Amino acid sequence: MISQIFDYISSALYVFALILCWKDINVRYLILSILAVSSIGFATLDWALTMPIGFYAWSMGMSGLFIVFMLGRRHLAYKFSHINFFAQAYKNHTYTVQEALLFIIALICMLSNFITFVEVYLYSIYWLDNAYYKLYIRDGLQKLMVILTSFVCLSFAIKSWAFSKTSLNEQ
Repeated sequence: MISQIFDYISSALYVFALILCWKDINVRYLILSILAVSSIGFATLDWALTMPIGFYAWSMGMSGLFIVFMLGRRHLAYKFSHINFFAQAYKNHTYTVQEALLFIIALICMLSNFITFVEVYLYSIYWLDNAYYKLYIRDGLQKLMVILTSFVCLSFAIKSWAFSKTSLNEQ
């Protein structure tokens, strides 16, 4: 329940960041990509929760999808460059420090979910007596990663907003 609250709060922060940085197409495209992955996650979460062990594979897949959306944005923009938004996104695309942080966060989530997947599977076939990593580390780490992702996106949007305000004042 608590983790779902974090997910909804982070989605609200993404929408706020999107409004804040609307003029910067690179940040807007990144946050729209994150919202697309979040929407897919919300749409498939109930299904994933029906699988006690498979949930962690799904969670790894969502982190992988996040990485694909984040790193594949330029290619996707090129493929749809006949649409003005994507043409501008392709032309203005740059990778930033915040995107590197988001990539590292997604990799940490994938690794954490892989460890949990293996541990829970071994627990389910009675090779382990207790799932220590899942019980004591994974859930807290995932919450921390959701919070960090939200703050990285928000800082990216605030930086973009402040830069646009500065450039407007100079003109």
